[in-house]
Amino acid sequence: MEGWRLLGAAVDAGVPIEVVLYTPEAAATPRWAPLRDRLHSAGVREVLVSPEVLAPLSQVDTSQGTLGVVERPALASPALLRAAATLLVVLDGIQDPGNVGAILRTAAAVGVTAAATVASSADPFAPKALRASAGAVFLLPLLHFTTAAEAAAACVHAGLRVLVADPRGETLDAEASFLRPVALVFGSEGAGADRAWRDAGAETVRVPLKGAVESLNVAAAAAVLLYKAAGFLAPPR
Repeated sequence: MEGWRLLGAAVDAGVPIEVVLYTPEAAATPRWAPLRDRLHSAGVREVLVSPEVLAPLSQVDTSQGTLGVVERPALASPALLRAAATLLVVLDGIQDPGNVGAILRTAAAVGVTAAATVASSADPFAPKALRASAGAVFLLPLLHFTTAAEAAAACVHAGLRVLVADPRGETLDAEASFLRPVALVFGSEGAGADRAWRDAGAETVRVPLKGAVESLNVAAAAAVLLYKAAGFLAPPR
């Protein structure tokens, strides 16, 4: 993980941190002294390195001079989907790590109870996804399914209603029911969600579009539907 904010998010979430590297300039920055104190109090190994040592490890254009290695959180159990208040967000084949991180950030902001990645979706803990999520990925129980059919079967087994976002969906978002327990599925940027969801009885839902725009970016569509599902834009029907 790279950057002070991600380190702070990991500390806040109680994620075990193995080691943190700082350049001397970064270590001396007064703004982040309280976070350094927290890391030191937690017994985190801290190593001072030269900018020349840190540079090959950095994946951003302008480094903040700090990088950490944390323990990857374990995957959650599908058993948690059986809760009556479940609001699950499913990322089915979303390959852009920026979109994955942005959706998970929105999911954490509205209080979803869990998130799942399916098939070839980008790793939520890839550097770009981590940055896009601003560390919110540490706040969510995460599951992973090898195929959409496996994921759909798990949702049906847990008693979840399933809504699939689709720009040509049969139900407008204002007319859809988001009552829990429910799963919201967002498909890949090109092909959309796998056919297995519809074969399992999922409903399709769309957001209104005007003019010549055919669809929203998947992260934008997810933001609209997740806020609706959480009851922030209008009470769930």
